[in-house]
Amino acid sequence: MEHDCLIRLEGLSLDASIGIYPHELAARQPLEIDLQLAIDGTLAARSDDIRHTVDYDQIVQCLEALLATRHFHLLEHLSQAMLDTLARRFPVKRAEVTIAKPLAVPKARRVSVTRTGTWRTETVKAITAAL
Repeated sequence: MEHDCLIRLEGLSLDASIGIYPHELAARQPLEIDLQLAIDGTLAARSDDIRHTVDYDQIVQCLEALLATRHFHLLEHLSQAMLDTLARRFPVKRAEVTIAKPLAVPKARRVSVTRTGTWRTETVKAITAAL
């Protein structure tokens, strides 16, 4: 029996090279990231063992590594890259990522994009087995 567990990381602040305008190409800028990850929480709920869930620090390190790899033009592309990376590295069944650029539009508090992804149970089980 599977029991979904929702894990949220809210207000993650990371710097990235992102944008299409000259001032965005010249310097990294802050992003605000909210993640919601659905995993099968059955083992972790019973074992109290970090190996049976996702390690929050590893998620952050994974996203930091992705942001260090290159410049991204669009939030839409970066959000998909984040979903793809999370799906490859962690036993995530579903994920939602919201990325906000607080400096994007001077008259707005921020601009953001939200994307979701869902992966087949077989893929999640294969990743979990590899752990």
